[in-house]
Amino acid sequence: RQMCIRDRNYERMNMKITNQITRYYILFYALYSMTQRIIPISVFCVGPLAGILYKLIVGLGGCLALVYLVSGFKKWKMNSLFALLGGFILVLCITTLLNRSYNFFDNVLGVITFGVQLILFFSYYHMTEKKEFSFTIQLTAVASSILWNICCAISLAQYLLNIQYRTLNPIGNTVRQGIVDGRLFGIFSDPNFAAFTSFLVLMLLAYTFYCQKTRILRIYIGISVVLNIAYIVFSNSRTVFLCVIGTVFFFVLLLTYRRYIADGRTSVKRFLLYAVRNLALSLAGMIAVYSLLFYPMQNIGKQMEPQRSETDLVRDDVGGDNVTNNRSTIWIHYLDLYKKKPVFGFSINTALPYATEHDPEGYLAQTQYVTHNGYLSLLVETGILGFALMACFIILMLIRNVKRIQANEKISPDYALALSLVVAVLIFLVCFHDIFFTVNIETMLLYLSMGVLFIETDSQTAQSTLSTQTE
Repeated sequence: RQMCIRDRNYERMNMKITNQITRYYILFYALYSMTQRIIPISVFCVGPLAGILYKLIVGLGGCLALVYLVSGFKKWKMNSLFALLGGFILVLCITTLLNRSYNFFDNVLGVITFGVQLILFFSYYHMTEKKEFSFTIQLTAVASSILWNICCAISLAQYLLNIQYRTLNPIGNTVRQGIVDGRLFGIFSDPNFAAFTSFLVLMLLAYTFYCQKTRILRIYIGISVVLNIAYIVFSNSRTVFLCVIGTVFFFVLLLTYRRYIADGRTSVKRFLLYAVRNLALSLAGMIAVYSLLFYPMQNIGKQMEPQRSETDLVRDDVGGDNVTNNRSTIWIHYLDLYKKKPVFGFSINTALPYATEHDPEGYLAQTQYVTHNGYLSLLVETGILGFALMACFIILMLIRNVKRIQANEKISPDYALALSLVVAVLIFLVCFHDIFFTVNIETMLLYLSMGVLFIETDSQTAQSTLSTQTE
């Protein structure tokens, strides 16, 4: 018996060390993915160094994921969700083999990246204590926001000073910087991804603000909120505007419903009235915040640079017949391409090389556009089989969480944050290409959040965790 106790203590100590390493891996992962969106930093991570850093991220994550897989396998209760994920990985392997003549090793690395991130991040909430998970999120929020705040401040200063120029990105293409074409690129590679990163930072900081009572930290969070909201406003990213509105609406509806059932009310009509009122108030609040930041800063900019164009924040790449900024055309051509391999798809990095080889004069070959839709990427890359498996996984997770929300039980801050992050990422995927097989901060947060939603809605696994900790 003493030997069993000693073994259990040794196992717990090893798991504690693994969880601490994973905490700083998550922080490093977040910072790394952010730096890839900052042109002055990312230009130094090109060529062999970029490949080394990427493989380091995947390799270290793989070691941690392996420890979680071996140590935590007994703690998981297998169900249909795991069967769907297993089937999806099998489809990924099959389509990689079927398309081995195109970027085979890159595709294999993509499959490994997906598996490593899914196992590691999905498992983290289950394998660590809740207070340790909370500390990891807060540490990541504060540390990553320092880097992002500085970049947002520099970018906003570029707007005020009317700075605009073009430079080379890490792969040698010319990119816009400063305030160009009605959008604030700032020092970021893409205002859409930069603005979405700011939104993710805001959600993490809101969680930290709720958990922490330290006055200095709350003041810092307040400053961070202003900087990041200001960048979102001047990025002029319609996709991120929709993400913000959609996520805020979801959170308001969640709070309204939870308050409604907590009071023991049952009238659907009354709930709808409360919901409409609260949604209208939240929309008015967002418009007010937008106006309080946009117009004063625009006036300051005109005072500092009187010669600036009156239309410096008017986008000329949308409007008329091009409301979607070429996205509808891109989607149509990718749907046509999908029909050539409808069952297993083209694998992760094969669609464009295939289109370039087989239709060199075609739209995709000439423009080299990615799908600009995460769900379409999934369909093209994994075929109808992979798409159906992942769709079933998401639908089952949705059903589980609807039941959890309907239950008159307390919702933790971890759960509320995870729900909001998943909603934000799923909305963002409507207009931007996949995040499933890449190293991005939204990828990490999506898998971490999915892990939280799974545990919070699975009584068997949650009970297993509790019993393991109290043995």
